[in-house]
Amino acid sequence: MRFPTILYAAAAALHVIEPSATVDRHDGFGFANVENLVPVREDTLFRIASISKSFTSVLVGRLMEQSKLDLDEDIRTYLPQFPEKQVDGTYAKITARSLLSHTSGIRSYKKSAEERGQSSYPEMLLQTRYDNALDACSLFKDDPLVHAPGKQYTYSTFGFTLLSAAIENICTRSGPSFACSLGTQPYCVKTNSDTSKIPCFAKMDHQFSKLFTFLGLKNTFLEYHEKIMPVRASQYKRNSKGVLENTPMVDNSYKWAGGGILSTAYDLTLFANHLAYVYLDSMPMTGVIKPETLRLLWTVSASNPDEDWQPGLGWFLRRRSGGSLSQEMTCPDRLYVCHTGGAVGGTTILLLSLPCCKLLSGHEYVREDALSNPSDFTARSAKLAPICVAVLTNLEDASGIKELAVSLVELVTDCILRER
Repeated sequence: MRFPTILYAAAAALHVIEPSATVDRHDGFGFANVENLVPVREDTLFRIASISKSFTSVLVGRLMEQSKLDLDEDIRTYLPQFPEKQVDGTYAKITARSLLSHTSGIRSYKKSAEERGQSSYPEMLLQTRYDNALDACSLFKDDPLVHAPGKQYTYSTFGFTLLSAAIENICTRSGPSFACSLGTQPYCVKTNSDTSKIPCFAKMDHQFSKLFTFLGLKNTFLEYHEKIMPVRASQYKRNSKGVLENTPMVDNSYKWAGGGILSTAYDLTLFANHLAYVYLDSMPMTGVIKPETLRLLWTVSASNPDEDWQPGLGWFLRRRSGGSLSQEMTCPDRLYVCHTGGAVGGTTILLLSLPCCKLLSGHEYVREDALSNPSDFTARSAKLAPICVAVLTNLEDASGIKELAVSLVELVTDCILRER
């Protein structure tokens, strides 16, 4: 069974499933390839960009449960090759928690004032193939921290590159987070690097491949630009005059963990659906992580004063009511959990709307007569089953995507309540 789901890929596929009566609807919107007028299909692959960070957070959760990683341990315990950092003459202890919550002080992309959009960040246009995450850390490892760890929020994809280098070292020493017998072997590219001592089973492409197999995601992969993938969407941007253009070829191997995954809207909602079951402690089988681990990832871990959405560990959170996330989750309210993404030629979001209250009977909707005020929208919606929304586009810097996803959640909620 799946919770109510919307899949919308710009230029895209729309898919709605309701738990009470499964309804599948697929609509194509726009083109996966504009030049050849190739329409978007349900299995069209898009760059999911920074939604990749949410997959990485789940990998971290598994390593925590296997006692291979401690969120608050110095990252150099797992990756001694990374140089020591100091801020104001004091040793700076970077942890997995600070990397997941963007409070480590690792810098973000360097910006070029001459360009606009993603193209204003030259490091996003890299074409270098990195053999492993530690090699990719060469982009920033010698740069000073922008602030002391844990003292400030600074969004950083490079922080996830460092985290993935630690994951690769951990798996080299202690074994992978998934059994090597699970699924097929990942697409693994040999390079000319003589410095790599990371075995294939420990590399991020292997770790992600096993994670995707465990979750049942059949159309989710790391992006190798040279690999033939017939349903991969082309990527576009608008120039300063608003004219649509192709984006340049890039190699995302420097940020597998932070923004290097291709997927479909359908697969992303499968991922979200799996986590929703874990959140409700209603998995009919073993979940990818335990409910208490997921709740830790979905707990505010830092403060971003410029946003309504606050960082968890690889996710962003807010209450539907706008209330404080530091307070206990009580009814009537819903928890919104999401991650957005901005890539070269793509803008994305994955959003879950979750009940703060226990459902009365498994995953079914709570009975209307059990609500204190059935006429109140907030009270009636508070105990609905989870709703999952994925919006993927092949257009760079598409504005308003977060507002669109929230509006879609509200629309689905309203439709469900009207049909009851």
